[in-house]
Amino acid sequence: RNEVMKIRYRSNAAAGVASIALGVICLILIPRQIGEDYAVTYGITSRTVPYAVAALWIVCGAALLIQSLLLKKDVVKELDVKKEAKALAYMAVLLVYAILFTKSFLLSTAFLGVVTLVFLRSRRKLFYAVVLALVAALYLLFSQVLHIQMP
Repeated sequence: RNEVMKIRYRSNAAAGVASIALGVICLILIPRQIGEDYAVTYGITSRTVPYAVAALWIVCGAALLIQSLLLKKDVVKELDVKKEAKALAYMAVLLVYAILFTKSFLLSTAFLGVVTLVFLRSRRKLFYAVVLALVAALYLLFSQVLHIQMP
């Protein structure tokens, strides 16, 4: 079966929905990730700029939705899933890296380096050795020389 899966979408509508969703996610995460600033000066805190960026994200997303749905200014595009499969797989690798990073810098960064070389179809063992050596060197630099606690 040689059927190619294609997804049709409206670019402005899709970007608008994604923008609004990411803005809302940021609004939810800001209080959890950025501490309260008790030395407030004129109402500007450590959360002010991130909140402004999240709000701008939502406003721009709403503008794209209005442009798409009400003004009918949109372009229908096609996403060829087979062509984009490698990019989607690499996004999954980045997600795994982010999850692993919370557990171990060494494991996660070595994983990302090796998988990136596999994606690039590198067959030179020297490249893999260099990546692993650099990861170990970075870990030692941060943990032993700079005394930065690594996961």
